[in-house]
Amino acid sequence: MANQLISFHDLQPSRQADLLQPCVFAAINLALTLKQLHWNLRGSKFQTVHEFLDKVIEHARATADELAERTVTLGVAARGQATAVAEIDMPPVPDSFVTDTEALQYASNLLDATIGVLRDAQAPLGEIDAVSEDLVISAIQTFEKQLWMLRSHLM
Repeated sequence: MANQLISFHDLQPSRQADLLQPCVFAAINLALTLKQLHWNLRGSKFQTVHEFLDKVIEHARATADELAERTVTLGVAARGQATAVAEIDMPPVPDSFVTDTEALQYASNLLDATIGVLRDAQAPLGEIDAVSEDLVISAIQTFEKQLWMLRSHLM
């Protein structure tokens, strides 16, 4: 039996939204939390870490936007308000100054947790919607590269 083409109208938008929404929350949380570290960073590697965090934040914001827009494209309203984002369980960071090494460790933990949320959604999305899965895979690829770069500073 040949593979059947799936029509856009045959997709399962509520199931996809249920899988994409935690990814949106994780990306928003990552951007906001890394900004907290970015502002309160101290240490000899300040400039390098400060600028690198900006790149990760930019990617996190773009990821949240792409995934939220995909959800809306599927006909389901995306959620992204602070109270909704607070529902996701992610590693905390202090509301204080942090050293560059501490910031790298916190950022590493946050990226790792975000990648975990994305990976949890990737396989189930692959069973119902290759386009949504592709967006998630692309985000994972970039975040994993950024995680590798962050962790290389901790050696």
